Amino acid sequence: MAEFIVSLLIEKIATQLMEEAISFSTVRNQIEWIEGELKRMQCFLKDADAQQDSDERVRNWVADVRDVAYDTEDVIDSYIFKMAQKREKGLIRALFKRYPFVFFDEFSARRKVNKQISRIKMRIHDISSSRSTYGVKNIGRDGEGTSFAVDCLREKRRSYPHTSEEDIVGLGEDMMILGNRVIHGGLQRSVISIIGMAGLGKTTLAKKIYQSSDVKKHFDCCAWAYVSQEYRKWEILQDLCKKVLGLGKADLDKMHLEDMKEELSNFLQERRFIIVLDDIWEKEAWDDLKAVFPDAKNGSRIIFTTRFKDVAVYADPGSPPYELCLLNEEDSCELLFKKAFPGGNAMSSLPPWSRELGKQIVKKCGGLPLAIVVLGGLLSSKEATYSEWLKVLQSVQWQLNLNPAKCMDILKLSYQDLPYYLKPCFLYIGLFPEDFEIAARKLMLLWVAEGFVQPRGIEPLQDVAEDYLEELVGRSMVEPASRKSNGKIKTIRVHDLLRELAISKAKEDQFLDIVRGDSNARFLAKARRLAIHFGIPSQTRKSSRVRSLLFFDISEPVGSILEEYKLLQVLDLEGVYMALIDSSIGNLIHLRYLDLRKTWLKKLPSSMGNLFNLQSLDLSSTLVDPIPLVIWKMQQLKHVYFSEFREMVVNPPADASLPNLQTLLGICICETSYVEQGLDKLSNLRELGLHGDLILHEEALCKWIYNLKGLQCLKMQSRITHTLDVTRTGYDGITKTTLPMFIDFSNHIHLYKLHLTGFLRQLSDVQNFPPNLTELSLQYCFLTEDPLKELEKLPNLRVLKLKQSSYLGKEMVSSSGGFSQLQFLKLSNLCYLERWRIEEGAMCNLRRLEIIECMRLKIVPSGLWPLTTLSNLKLGYMPFDFDLMAQDRRGENWYKLEHVLPM
Repeated sequence: MAEFIVSLLIEKIATQLMEEAISFSTVRNQIEWIEGELKRMQCFLKDADAQQDSDERVRNWVADVRDVAYDTEDVIDSYIFKMAQKREKGLIRALFKRYPFVFFDEFSARRKVNKQISRIKMRIHDISSSRSTYGVKNIGRDGEGTSFAVDCLREKRRSYPHTSEEDIVGLGEDMMILGNRVIHGGLQRSVISIIGMAGLGKTTLAKKIYQSSDVKKHFDCCAWAYVSQEYRKWEILQDLCKKVLGLGKADLDKMHLEDMKEELSNFLQERRFIIVLDDIWEKEAWDDLKAVFPDAKNGSRIIFTTRFKDVAVYADPGSPPYELCLLNEEDSCELLFKKAFPGGNAMSSLPPWSRELGKQIVKKCGGLPLAIVVLGGLLSSKEATYSEWLKVLQSVQWQLNLNPAKCMDILKLSYQDLPYYLKPCFLYIGLFPEDFEIAARKLMLLWVAEGFVQPRGIEPLQDVAEDYLEELVGRSMVEPASRKSNGKIKTIRVHDLLRELAISKAKEDQFLDIVRGDSNARFLAKARRLAIHFGIPSQTRKSSRVRSLLFFDISEPVGSILEEYKLLQVLDLEGVYMALIDSSIGNLIHLRYLDLRKTWLKKLPSSMGNLFNLQSLDLSSTLVDPIPLVIWKMQQLKHVYFSEFREMVVNPPADASLPNLQTLLGICICETSYVEQGLDKLSNLRELGLHGDLILHEEALCKWIYNLKGLQCLKMQSRITHTLDVTRTGYDGITKTTLPMFIDFSNHIHLYKLHLTGFLRQLSDVQNFPPNLTELSLQYCFLTEDPLKELEKLPNLRVLKLKQSSYLGKEMVSSSGGFSQLQFLKLSNLCYLERWRIEEGAMCNLRRLEIIECMRLKIVPSGLWPLTTLSNLKLGYMPFDFDLMAQDRRGENWYKLEHVLPM
């Protein structure tokens, strides 16, 4: 982490700080000197970060480098803050002739910062010298410390196929499914991958399949190879030669690498084989080994265990990876009791108090078998009494961290392998409460505001952040809690043990700290990021260190606490009720991210105009009125979210220009709105959401949207009013408000998502749609002609949602060959729809289908049978006979049927 901390500071010095604040030559020269020294130290930090767990001298040196980087940032940010305060008060150099003390005051501030930086220079000299004293000077050359530490971890992780695994719990169904794929999966040689996070039981499952009598009978040749994070190709091939060819050391020493490959390939060509490659981390490992495993079309198999989905897919795109799940409560308890009471029928001889305590203990483990096994082993060494088990329950996390040879060190291996740019992203998740479902969009914006996301050419940083998140998911460090209909991650969660690991590592680096309102614990003096959970602590202290402040489940006012943190870059007040926010928020000139979502705030102070570094502003679920014009002075703004509960009419001044604005959602359009010579000056938008009386500015809106050639997502919602309760048979109570005339989107090559809510005179011809449109949602469009007739011609459409009153006709037809790319279809509240004809060959790639409250619907002529690729069907408020029809083929594992409530 120190490497990343230093790189962030170097980037900050090279860009923002040198440009906007440090004009005094002496200060500038000293900061440039610090920048050069930090760059030289950076060369040592990558390997030093890896070594510090095994060498206390290295750990101390890394901490010194980290602290001096933090202190440098504090000095410079404080200086900028003070100068900005003086400018705000009108104390600027231009007034020197009239007010001579002004220049003296500014000079004093620079003299003070000069002294502070001089002291930092002395510390850097000492740190550079101490490298030799601590024996750190050879870092990056031989890497001996790193190899030793990693090898120790690897030896603890190393698996052997013949070791006993007597306490197998919760894997019965997995063994049956995978065993069937192994033996009956076809003649082509295939790679069957078992994926999941560390400690989930991937190796255990592979062992059970490998050792089963059916597998041993079915295959002529069986072998197990442990690959590992830092695999050595030579050693793996030698190991396979020993097990497959039966060669001894003398023979192997005479063979070259290519000789071993050839011998193995020739031998396996004549046999049906099963090879297990356990704990494979890299695609390159498969590239190096795959030539050894020929495809003789005889049903040979290779089993992978890996934490990384991309590695599994890369090895065999045609063989879907098998994702292992966490244990449920029943299986978790059974495994715990088997470990806690070994050597007998544990479940039949349990003490009466143990079941409830056992449930509470396994709940802490979150279904992770590795953690349960560690705690079960601990309990087996204790006296089987209520008081002893209660002690274990009360110190579960402490016990799991106490024995590094068991659980946490294995999880650390995954963390150590993360690229340097992913480490802060993973640690940051520790700020969120336990079992918290984290919105992916919010998390990515926070990463960008923190500076974690590294530029990648001209690609927007939010897109890079999305790749970061997918990579963490692929490495099983976090898991998707929900996905959008287009397959993108909507929310994530992190396993409790991985969260504990994140918090532990983050505190070591002073990266973050967490304070609970119901606790008297004091937060780390040098923590850069602070999360406050479940109430404001009774005592807080001012800190120039804190750069990020996040609140969770806070019900009391927080106004006074904000004055204690002057150098904030991130302020997350989501869910903190506040009718007003103090004008002192305008002093937070370093602020990049401000989340006021669900605060029900009524007014923004004009001092907000001082937040000239602000990039993200979230006002959704607030009552702010009016929107202050000062927002249009924030030249760095990239993302603005207005409220869906309040008609936020935004009228930018004639000279407004926000060249960096990419996201603008929740804008209300009314009679007094300025679209022409106002909103239309926002020309670089990628995501736009409008609602209100759009038809009043039809021409101006169409022209503005037509010129937004970089637009990727557009949501337009005309005002919908319900004068009467809507029945399930009619819509007389809905006022039909027309959407602007359908815009010609044929030149919008980047527009992939289009949501339209409001009356459409008619559906446009397919050639007027965006050529690369992948997602379309229609609601209250009141179409009278079958929309599928045109929409099924869209060549790239993958998601289609026909929601309430989008279509008023009685029949729809899905033609053969239509919707060739469609994967998700939702039909909701189409109350007049009676027949849906699905022809053979229609929607040949459909995976998910949702039908909600279409009470009259019948599917003809063959029901859902033509949808051969369907894997998930969700029904809500549908008639009983439709439900019976939907269950017709479930026994053949055609699709999974779920029942959901209507949205």
